[in-house]
Amino acid sequence: MSESRITELRVHGVGGAAPDALLGTTAHRQIWGDRIAGFYAADAEQRGRRVEAYCWGGMTSRSSTRVLWVLLFPFMLANLAGWTCSARTRADRWAFAAHRACGRLAALGITINLLLIAALGAIDIWAFQFGGRSEEGPIGRLQPGPRVVVGAAVVAAVLLVLWLLSRQARQRYEEVTPVDPDREGYPGSAAGLPDGVADPQFFNGADTVRRLGLLHVGAGLAWLALVLALVSDGAFGRALAVAAGVLLGFSIVVLALEAAGDWAVRPLVVVASLLVCASAMHAWQSDPGADLHVGNMRTAAIGTFWLIVVLVMGRLPVLVAISLLRLAGIRRGAAGAKIPRTNRRWPAAPLTVAALGVLSINIAGLGSLVTIAKSLDLPRDAVLPGLRNQLPWLILAPIAVVFVFLLVELIRYGRAANKQATRTVRAEFAGRNAAAPAPPPPGAAWRCNALPVDGICAGERDRRMQWVRSIARGRKLAGFAPDIRYLLAGLMPIVAAVLVLIPLEVKGKTLPPLKFADDLAVTVAGLIPVAGVALLRWGWGRRDARRWLGVLWDVGTFWPRSFHPFAPPCYAERAVPDLQRRIRWLNDSGHRVVLVSHSQGSVLATLALVQQPAGAPTLVTFGCPLTKLYGWAFPAYVHRELLDRVREWRNFSYASDYIGGPVGRTEVDVSLPDPASAFYVAGEPMPGLRRHTGYWSDEAMWREIDRLTAEPRPAPVPA
Repeated sequence: MSESRITELRVHGVGGAAPDALLGTTAHRQIWGDRIAGFYAADAEQRGRRVEAYCWGGMTSRSSTRVLWVLLFPFMLANLAGWTCSARTRADRWAFAAHRACGRLAALGITINLLLIAALGAIDIWAFQFGGRSEEGPIGRLQPGPRVVVGAAVVAAVLLVLWLLSRQARQRYEEVTPVDPDREGYPGSAAGLPDGVADPQFFNGADTVRRLGLLHVGAGLAWLALVLALVSDGAFGRALAVAAGVLLGFSIVVLALEAAGDWAVRPLVVVASLLVCASAMHAWQSDPGADLHVGNMRTAAIGTFWLIVVLVMGRLPVLVAISLLRLAGIRRGAAGAKIPRTNRRWPAAPLTVAALGVLSINIAGLGSLVTIAKSLDLPRDAVLPGLRNQLPWLILAPIAVVFVFLLVELIRYGRAANKQATRTVRAEFAGRNAAAPAPPPPGAAWRCNALPVDGICAGERDRRMQWVRSIARGRKLAGFAPDIRYLLAGLMPIVAAVLVLIPLEVKGKTLPPLKFADDLAVTVAGLIPVAGVALLRWGWGRRDARRWLGVLWDVGTFWPRSFHPFAPPCYAERAVPDLQRRIRWLNDSGHRVVLVSHSQGSVLATLALVQQPAGAPTLVTFGCPLTKLYGWAFPAYVHRELLDRVREWRNFSYASDYIGGPVGRTEVDVSLPDPASAFYVAGEPMPGLRRHTGYWSDEAMWREIDRLTAEPRPAPVPA
């Protein structure tokens, strides 16, 4: 049993890590938590202190079912879009409230977008068109009206499954109570808390997810009732359509109100359910038409399309109006507020990310519709022409943008090893080599220099120069991550083009696309569902594959589901309270805690301490993306003022780390050389870059941690 009163608590980063790897030994036991996320303690001390590990990878990548979260990718983007608020917008009370409302409405637009695709596939293509041509099977024996109702039942089932998944995830993650459960609850979402991430209730989003989930179900059912009423037509059908439209509008208004209570949410779902049943009964007895498509389905699809446009793009006129009021002197706005600065600005980030969610769901959805129609041997016009003719824009144009972006980044990477950069690298490592003491015999005889020095042959010089260039390129590559904003901005014209072309298509004013482009787009669209199934199969059967996919969820599902309830669950809702409770237990047991965290784990650890009262442990982070990525993408919530709340902190970073970096505090940041020197042992490879994953084996960092734990703690600052 360990006797040390210093406990080193390790937290892994993206992709997860087994306790054996995190603790560096197989001799350990689980002391807290469960199979999804738990704490493990090594049986023997290491470097003179107890060692524990918090393994939270089971929340994102360990289970086979996590791979199904790929299907929720557009919803994840919709939720992230709300968190990419600028610091200036947050400082303006009106603009910030409008931003949150628009974020929730955009998330609803993406949900309705999915339901529209499901309706086109289930009601129009499968139930009406295929069922009308085939006399075999249960669907072929039904009349057109009942077939439409059966297709609508499939759409309702999709919505119900999404709600059930959200409810199950909420019970597993969001229902975990925070460390201070007796604190008076905040009526709104975590996104609107006055103290932001520092508020102890920030990761307490159960009520928000439950309320938003019911609102999305109510709005989705109201929309489905509207579609059924339009399809069934007739006087009673028109009355049902008006009622469904009013109910849908009411649900949109309630959703815009952040703190809408159960008094409005639950009755909305009940009324929407009754209205769907009434519309289904009327559609069962109706004749939806004898044309290729269900009667009025084109009208319903185009109307829904414009509703989605208004919900997703509505933030533009709202925020412009608020800005004009501020310029006109009617309101002051954020003029007197202290606004944190960011090194890399990303204008229109919420709109860009939300538009990317719409683009992704329509690319995958339209590809699925084309595949379904081809598999059922239906004609080319089985998919509504107003949507079908957008395939080249939705499929080929994004591929071209991605290709151009990667080409530009590749050119920048190649040009990074210019003379100035290589000269800087050579001077740096030459100075480091000169300061390094000579090793004792026989080490000196085996030590080689990777730098291109005088007196070597041309071939050896080229090999050593290649090593220098690799370091220069590695450092350049480390700054490429925020360039993703250029790729996303490049996709925005595609969204705008589709918004223009679809209404023109409705009026019959567009020229037919080039046959080559159209055929290629159809082929690629057919491959998208196949690739999706292959991806799911790959991740389902292989744990290492799920770890790669889990990297996406580690980053994209960190934030609470304050905007889209059907997004993958927020693991921080459980991980942060887990860390806080364990730290408090160790403090109460008389242990000094040193919290050692890597990559995404450093985000969890830092924000856990930001909310922690007096007695917080010493924090050690490495590969920390708080400033480099989070401060850039989410400046309203992660900024210097927040990070200044952590007192005892050391943050280690490499210049070649493409994810982590300094946090901007001189007394905190420690830059580690990468590689440590240009010397290497003869016969072994030249020193390689550690980049983002080499911290755990860096002895220089661990010596600094040893020194830090040996220092006496500073006296606490009075509250």
